[in-house]
Amino acid sequence: MTPTTTPKAPTVRVRDTRDLLSIVPFALGYRPAECLVVVCVRRAGGLGLVARADLADLRRPGERSHVAELVATRAGQDATAAAYVIVYTAADTSPGTPARTAADAFAAALDAVVPERESWVVGRRRYWSLDCADPECCPPDGFPLDALESTEPGAQLVLAGRAPARSRDELYRVSRADEARRGLAGRAASRWARARERDAAPEALTSWRAQSFDAWRLAAERAAGGGEIPAALLGRLAVALEDRTVRDAVLLWLVPGRADLAAAVAAGGEGDCATDAATGEAIAAVVDPACACLPDEEWVAAATAALEAVVAHAARRRTVAPLTLLAFIAWWTGEGSRANYRLAEALAVDPGYRLARLLDAALEAALAPGWVNARCDATSARGGGPDLR
Repeated sequence: MTPTTTPKAPTVRVRDTRDLLSIVPFALGYRPAECLVVVCVRRAGGLGLVARADLADLRRPGERSHVAELVATRAGQDATAAAYVIVYTAADTSPGTPARTAADAFAAALDAVVPERESWVVGRRRYWSLDCADPECCPPDGFPLDALESTEPGAQLVLAGRAPARSRDELYRVSRADEARRGLAGRAASRWARARERDAAPEALTSWRAQSFDAWRLAAERAAGGGEIPAALLGRLAVALEDRTVRDAVLLWLVPGRADLAAAVAAGGEGDCATDAATGEAIAAVVDPACACLPDEEWVAAATAALEAVVAHAARRRTVAPLTLLAFIAWWTGEGSRANYRLAEALAVDPGYRLARLLDAALEAALAPGWVNARCDATSARGGGPDLR
């Protein structure tokens, strides 16, 4: 099964606003609709923060102001030289309309922290500036939308295989496996659930958890090698991840250099002072800018493929844990939109799932991974930033 994570984009040179507007769908991975997008350019010239919100979520003044301030704060921390507020809508954008009010709120928040800011609307057939009143520069009825489909940066990205999906759902949705494979997975899940219930002795539970974690490592190895993961193994994992200890071990496994620690936790190392201390260090590597590490791209790609395969094969009631882990991976790798999507899926299955609610609160508060904050601190200190286009 192919993970939905998109490949790295090649570096392209953006010469003007038209070029920048043309690459927004590539930056998001899909064609935006009925939403507001903020695109930031750093002082060093690279693409910085890209943030998106549904227009429907910006109708209430309190929420609109809160989100606008969060985005502006992050833009200010990221050595932003210019910010672009882009409204994608087929609705009216005249003054006082919901879409225009949202654009104005973000513009005001960004004007306070960035040197340059532009606001644009991309409609059904045309796009236009909300700032420019010069008819020779910006025609009153805007520019034809087709002009955004014929830019040099856009053509380069298409040639590199980066055509955006038609919608957010198309990009993020995990397709269900066929009925035969789901049946195999379901029967394996039932057997593994019975195995856990059969013997309540502590040593039996420890053995079950250790075997469950071994199943995870095997699935991740298969995914890393590009092979198909057996349906029975995926069914076993769906049940295994319902156990908090196994799930937390998988979470630790994602952090570079912590595979042995994860195995120790799965085998019952919780409560041991050394294991607890090492677990604290692993968590700090994710959230603390002072000691943060970047996710290992190949490692998390394998984990993403394995977890998406579990979601594709499991009964819906058993998908909350893998969906939450996928949300964590997306958040840690800087894909906030994907993280929000996965959390919405997880909380639709179980609104009270604690880890999903904690992650949801972190995203709501715009808490960034440690490596992002470390980068922001570094770029602010030296007055510039790396070119991450």
